[in-house]
Amino acid sequence: MKKEKRFLWFPLAATLTLISCGGEKPSDNHPDTLHDTLITTNTEDSVHYLFKRMVATLPVPFEIMKKFEGANLPFNGSVLCNPDNAGKFNSASAQAINLGVFGADMSYLISQNHLGESAPYLKGVRKLSDNIVVPSAFDEGLIGRYESNMSQKDSLQRLMHTSYKRIDSTLQENDRLALASLVLAGGWLESIYITTQHIAEQQQNEKNKVLYDMLAIQNPYVTRLSDLLGRFTSDSLCISLHRDMEDLKKVTPPGPDIPPDQFANQLTMFRTKIADIRNKYVRVQ
Repeated sequence: MKKEKRFLWFPLAATLTLISCGGEKPSDNHPDTLHDTLITTNTEDSVHYLFKRMVATLPVPFEIMKKFEGANLPFNGSVLCNPDNAGKFNSASAQAINLGVFGADMSYLISQNHLGESAPYLKGVRKLSDNIVVPSAFDEGLIGRYESNMSQKDSLQRLMHTSYKRIDSTLQENDRLALASLVLAGGWLESIYITTQHIAEQQQNEKNKVLYDMLAIQNPYVTRLSDLLGRFTSDSLCISLHRDMEDLKKVTPPGPDIPPDQFANQLTMFRTKIADIRNKYVRVQ
């Protein structure tokens, strides 16, 4: 199937993207060689490669949230962030990661047909986008279209795609890859957090199996996202999140082909660690 260009969020297949650092295209088959190659060749090129690789593979919030439709799990708004906090993040990095988080929350609301409840999150997403200087993503014309389509699920999905495409393009065009990567990371982190909170201590069954299957294949995304964030050595939040992702790797299920008991134990540790990391970055200082 022909691959289309992917952006931060919706027709993307995953969810990741911004100030650049970073070589030659590394080989997927030699992860140890990858590190040496990246630090001995052009840094900027290597970061752009890692970023595009993440965007081409990482599952985006709407794709993850669509899994809930098959699982038929009850809506749980208590797992979402407080939209009133959108204006309380002071640094551009904190605003960027929470732009991803709020976008995932809005994706969850739309996918679960709680369209009316998405309005405060739209307001928060617009504020965060303006704060990191991407006002075009939610200009008056686009906001008007949102307001007139608040009861149309498909229309809201398309509008979110348009908005996040503008955010992605603007950040890349202005070489703000650290911020773009944080938007991407925030969307993935919140989506996985919402998923793990929904399955909680439930045993795998026919309804939630689709969520278990999705969580079982997150290991490579954790590794690649950690590698990407670790390239932005001048951004303290990127470095902090990189260290957290390195810790997360230790408890991420290695894949779907492990014994059920081992998978259940690792999933419990993974859920706890995801919650700790997510809560750390959505907390208002």
